[in-house]
Amino acid sequence: MSGWGPMAAAAGSAGSAGSAGSAGSAGSAGSAGSAGSAGSAVPIVGLDGVMGLPGYSGLVPNGMLANGMTLARDLLTSGGVMLDIAGVRDKKPPDKLPEVVDHTIERIQPNVRAALAEMELFKDVNIEQTSAQSATDRRAVTMKLGTSTSMVTLRAPTAREFSEQLETVLSYADLRAERANEILSQVVPQTAYWSSIAGLQPEQHRYSLELLGIGLRFAMMVTMKFKLLLNCPRPHEYNHLVQPMILSPGYAAYPSGHSTEAYFAAELLSALHNRARGVERLLLEKLSDQCSDRLDLSKYKGDYRPESALRGQLHRLAFRIAENRVVAGLHFPVDSLAGQLLGTGLARYFVARCTSGVKVWNGAAMKNLAIDDSPSYGNAKPTLDVTLDSKYMDCQNHTDAPTLDAKVLPLLWSKACREWHRA
Repeated sequence: MSGWGPMAAAAGSAGSAGSAGSAGSAGSAGSAGSAGSAGSAVPIVGLDGVMGLPGYSGLVPNGMLANGMTLARDLLTSGGVMLDIAGVRDKKPPDKLPEVVDHTIERIQPNVRAALAEMELFKDVNIEQTSAQSATDRRAVTMKLGTSTSMVTLRAPTAREFSEQLETVLSYADLRAERANEILSQVVPQTAYWSSIAGLQPEQHRYSLELLGIGLRFAMMVTMKFKLLLNCPRPHEYNHLVQPMILSPGYAAYPSGHSTEAYFAAELLSALHNRARGVERLLLEKLSDQCSDRLDLSKYKGDYRPESALRGQLHRLAFRIAENRVVAGLHFPVDSLAGQLLGTGLARYFVARCTSGVKVWNGAAMKNLAIDDSPSYGNAKPTLDVTLDSKYMDCQNHTDAPTLDAKVLPLLWSKACREWHRA
């Protein structure tokens, strides 16, 4: 049995929801699962299966095994082979409880570790709808760190602008027959696609996959809150000719969850690759003295540039995944652009939590990604091989940003980086 078992199983059940969109990534909280033997990412020959550790752990309930072990214990502890209970009681207890150190975190089950990591990620995070200043203001939602540090802001397009994109959605439908296999296999977390590019192996990249699973679940939860508050309809609600090729999810469209998670994965895997290869200066570190200026990404090569072969391929894949949701009739192109912005911002925040000692983040420089009121959304969509530019990205100094302290995420990050040294 492959060590991917539980991750695939969880993703598979999510697949039964049809196009459950970004909710599908909950399956990829692979970390949350116990792939292989009771929490191990790698199967142990002879210890797997319902009679092995999975059955013993309770993950695969097995009444026959529980009954058998109860009878075996009765035999093993009967007669003159009783335990020396008095001797056990005479042992001196420790003077104090042990401190929480890296080794403590390593010994925790992956699903519990994932829950603790999520608590670190949501510490001081608030997602709220921005009050309208006038009757013509677009509905806006902002993700903040603390009370005033704005990280990501998305403003909803108007009904007219969504209607302007219907022609694109309808024309993309001609590609459905060609892309059907891609679309269906990308409903669930696209782990196979990322693995093909980044060379991810469950045995060699255990912590990288765990970190990715935690990040995708975090991105999914944030996306769902944005969707709820922005409450934008899907294409088929504007025109009956759309006829999506798979069931439209039962929640709002904007931003696209698949786009958010795909660009999140592209940024996170690129950052892991770059950090492990000694590229220590992330984009924000380079801009620590220039955060009041508009960004010109063409100046910054080596970290977040599509000229990097790995990042370029991961971003092309993210673009393709997002575009396929438009082809399927589930999203407008502008949904994908919003997902690109949100996914990129969330990934860089995620990396900041993992590398809490990075100067620029501790110094309170935070990204603020916003779709503002100036562009027309009629033609708004991601562009292949073109990075986010100053039209959508600002970098601002925030002296009141809270310290990004964490325990679980930095440990997983350091372990994941070591895995990439061997890649």
